[in-house]
Amino acid sequence: MNQEIISLTEAKNQWEKDIKMYKNFLKTKAQTFEGEYGAKEYISMAKNRLNDINQKLKELKDKS
Repeated sequence: MNQEIISLTEAKNQWEKDIKMYKNFLKTKAQTFEGEYGAKEYISMAKNRLNDINQKLKELKDKS
């Protein structure tokens, strides 16, 4: 179970980095409509995935 927590935490950190990267991309002027839309969709998906990971981490920690 400890390995699962480590794996989930690493995935969480990567999703957070991705969100930050795409938010920075959206601040730039050199983007197409498709690029902007894709970045917003990715951020939304990543936030949902983070919520799932946080819920799973909470469940694992509550079991311990």
